[in-house]
Formats: sequence, C-alpha cells, structure tokens
Amino acid sequence: MKLGYLSIPPACAQHQGPNGFFAAPRANLAEALGFSEFYALPPGAGGGVVEPGGPERQALLRILPDHPGRVLPELVAVDGNPRRQSGRTAGALVAPAIGASTVRAQSRQGHAPLSVSWLDADLLARHWAAHVTGSTHAARCARRRDWRVARTVVVDDDPLRAEATVKGPDSPCRAYYRNALPPGASDAAVAALIDACVLYGSQASVMAQLEDLAQTAAFGTLVFVDHPWPDAALARRSMTLFADAVLQLHQTPTNFKIKKLELA
Repeated sequence: MKLGYLSIPPACAQHQGPNGFFAAPRANLAEALGFSEFYALPPGAGGGVVEPGGPERQALLRILPDHPGRVLPELVAVDGNPRRQSGRTAGALVAPAIGASTVRAQSRQGHAPLSVSWLDADLLARHWAAHVTGSTHAARCARRRDWRVARTVVVDDDPLRAEATVKGPDSPCRAYYRNALPPGASDAAVAALIDACVLYGSQASVMAQLEDLAQTAAFGTLVFVDHPWPDAALARRSMTLFADAVLQLHQTPTNFKIKKLELA
C-alpha cells in the first residue's frame, strides 16, 4: 500500500502555494516519512481556482512526483534561444469521485479513481465495480494499484484525545464532514459519519481499522487527508505514528527518512 498526502485548506478556502499547488503545512514531513504522492490542480484548470468544498470536490487532480513546496529550476535558454521548460514533470490525473457514475465516466477517459473520504465501505465497493466497467468499455485493464481511497486519519497515544480531536465542537474534521451531509443534519448523523469513515484512535486500533478497510476495498493508495488541526504538534505526531506503522509493514525505510528530516 502506498500513501498519498492531501491537505485541506482552512475552512476549504482558496489557499494555494506556488504554481497553484494546494497549501500543505506538513508536506515536508509527509515526504520525509515516505509518502509517495501529492496532488495539485491540473494545468489551466479553472484558472487555478479551487472549487468550493476543497480539493476533494475538484473534478480532477494531478499527481505530483514530490511535495507541493518543491519548485525545481526551469530551463530558460539554450545557446541564447529562449526556451521555457518546467522543472516538474506533469503526473497522471486522478478523479475525486462521490458517485459510482462519476467513477465509471472518468475511468472510460483513462483517469484513475480517487474515492473521497466521506464514503463508507459499501459505497467503496460500488466504486471499484464502476471503475472496472468504465475501464472495460475503454478496452483498458482495471488495476487495483490505480485505485485511491481518501481517509482522514488521527492517531494518538490517548484514544479519548483522538476521538475529541475528530468529534469536538470546534474540530475542523467535524466541520468538514458536516458539509458532506445534507443541510440540517443532526450532530448524531455527523458523529455516525465520522465513525464510519474516519480512522482514529491508538496506533494499534487505527491499523486494525485500516486492515478492515483494505479487506473490503483492495485499493493501492491510501490518501491521507490532512486538516488544519489547531494543535500542530499533535498533528505531526499523528502522521508520524500512522506512517511509521503502515510503511514499516510494507518494509519502507521510514527511520532513514525521518532522520533526513531531523537533519534538514
């Protein structure tokens, strides 16, 4: 399983970094921990304006080869002849999707599906079936490794604190998932959605939840949805605990990458 990193701007505002990349306060940490995918708007998409609701509401996102803060040099001239070449190679396009019909249509066009973070396991199963159908109609093979599933993840040494982080009245996570429900949804409905779709708790508990999810939906990349958490230290600790558990399981040298960050 690979890990992707997707940052949600504060209140889903139109906050972007250089070259239209989404602001990503913990992108450096994610790269050091071994996250292998980061996401941005495709070139020329909507004039660089993020749709209301944040990146998971975009029609398409582009996969970057590294984190959004890294800007490589550009070739300006060769032997005096002006030439402009981007230092970043454009990646494949992924399509954030809520409904199965969207997955089917985008898969026919060759775009990899990214199932948004507020879908439960039953809906995820429908997404895979729709991806297979769309790919088959376009005479392409549907591969599990091309499927991405987004999830908010909060890991804490104290499970009760993890629950308070995602469900507290001022939690950006709670506000985000309330917006995924119809207007006027009750607090109980918001809490139920969080319980169904957010991975939270101790490291062992979150890994068990992830294993259950992977058995239901055999996706290739877990897209870590990072909210503007008020406690930055806890957010960094959460990401570190999660990545360390996931990537060690898949034999990725996380300790080296964490050390690289400490020495930077």
